[in-house]
Amino acid sequence: MMSQIQLSEKTALVTGSSQGLGRGIAKQLAASGCRVVVNCAHGLEKAEQVAAEIEQAGGKAVVYGTDISDEDAVRRMFAELGPVDILVNNARVDPYFRKPEMTPGQWWNRVLSVNLTGAFLCSHYFMEQAKSRGWGRIVNISSVRAFLPVDPNMPSYGASKAGMHALSRYFAAQGAAFGVTANTIAPGMVITENIDKRLTPEMKAAESAKIPVGRGASCEEIADAVLFVVNNAYVTGETININGGMYYAP
Repeated sequence: MMSQIQLSEKTALVTGSSQGLGRGIAKQLAASGCRVVVNCAHGLEKAEQVAAEIEQAGGKAVVYGTDISDEDAVRRMFAELGPVDILVNNARVDPYFRKPEMTPGQWWNRVLSVNLTGAFLCSHYFMEQAKSRGWGRIVNISSVRAFLPVDPNMPSYGASKAGMHALSRYFAAQGAAFGVTANTIAPGMVITENIDKRLTPEMKAAESAKIPVGRGASCEEIADAVLFVVNNAYVTGETININGGMYYAP
């Protein structure tokens, strides 16, 4: 297993890490010694706050704002950041915040462009620069909704999260000979600072009742799974289901 001293030599880019689960993953990677790149497309003030929290705790962090659905922007990001050792594809379009004026096709394209195309673009340009160094980690944050039927307004979200499993297997095969692994973390309900903006207390209670352990996960519990696949060089192309028993994968 990789030690914390070794992780202190690594740079981790966490997309969509200005809040929520991404924030938790960024802070845990920083606590393990990584220099963390806090990425977001919007809300740079929140990203700066995450970086400040990391530095106040003794860690190292920088902020890089970019839209990961824009290929030129992604290419430029990797060129400007220099070597990136760990990529966590966490950025997503929130499935609960569809604008009423968007058509089904517009919403589908918007969600896929960030959740799946963005993850592909980041992984592609990450792989280009990681292979030559002989070490790298891609971690795709999927969802239990890749396996379970989704709500009527969320088919694009479920499809995008299912697609991330295929991306992990593809990049695992491409990276195996170069010391680069790619894995998927598939959480169930995660308790973030924004969950009450998405779910009423009644909705949250109903969702919790569907989970055998009776509650949602903390961000730290999901981040622990991220650290596991970062630290283990023999796990690649796999999915870590972490959902309190909400879905038992074969």
